[in-house]
Amino acid sequence: MILHDPFIITSRLLPGIKVADGTISITFNGETHDGRAKYLAYLDLADGREFVVDDMASGVGGGRLQDGMSSLLSFMGASAEAYRYEMGGLKSENIDLFAPDVVEWCYQNDGELAMLQCELDEKRGELLCEES
Repeated sequence: MILHDPFIITSRLLPGIKVADGTISITFNGETHDGRAKYLAYLDLADGREFVVDDMASGVGGGRLQDGMSSLLSFMGASAEAYRYEMGGLKSENIDLFAPDVVEWCYQNDGELAMLQCELDEKRGELLCEES
């Protein structure tokens, strides 16, 4: 596996990215019955809290880890937007994408998450090469 910035090897010995006071790690977690890649992701915060995301899958035909990370960042952005809506008194179905503490963290780091997602999307398949 070859990693390029912004990817790092995290303390979980998995590919991931650093965001503010946390790291997000990702790995494969099997395959669905219709051939989609399943992902397992971890959010580890500096204060010792850790969160697991184990319900993500790729599009049809599988996906790469970089694609999975980009999708995760997109969902995190959606949860941050939902948090913002809820603060304004509006309801959003995306408020329950993650645990409440994760949603608040996503809101606090929304700009950085969005920038990282753009970078991953612009360089699709170039930043995390799974074949050496």
